[in-house]
Amino acid sequence: MGIYGDSLAVISYNHTFSNPAVYSERDSLYGTPIWPTAIFDGTDQVFEQDPNAFITTYTSYITAAKADTPRYNLELVATATASAGDIQITIITTDTIPAGQMLAFAAICQDSVRGNVKDFNYVCEELYRFPIELSFPDTLDTTITFSHVMPIDKIRAVVFVQNMDTKEVMHSATKQFEEAQ
Repeated sequence: MGIYGDSLAVISYNHTFSNPAVYSERDSLYGTPIWPTAIFDGTDQVFEQDPNAFITTYTSYITAAKADTPRYNLELVATATASAGDIQITIITTDTIPAGQMLAFAAICQDSVRGNVKDFNYVCEELYRFPIELSFPDTLDTTITFSHVMPIDKIRAVVFVQNMDTKEVMHSATKQFEEAQ
């Protein structure tokens, strides 16, 4: 994330920390094993056990994913109080949309979840989904409201649009939550 910024959306579906209802839906798409597996753009599975080798192993996959022209633009506004949060999502079509069932996913993630050896970031705590039935030049605005018990400075929103027929991620965005006034 430090190298690629907000144009790279990262989500950790951690079997130890996440709600089984959250990661089981994603597991059903990929048959993901219990060891660390990275899935890039919804289509490429890569296994790398050594965290020190992540950047060298994943760089070419990240570069390829970032080279795809997005079919959607995503704009997020994420605010939270000590017990509730809102993600305002705007989805804008940028081009002709390929055939297939499109779903938007909004993940509420927590940073700095302490594991046995290291901290985990972008651990998915809640996952919301809704269908996208847009054609160029349509726009969709929606808000997701949720309850939480996480520190506001540790909450992140990750939103992505995925073609459920091909599993391809059409575009993604991340946002740190701001404290609501």
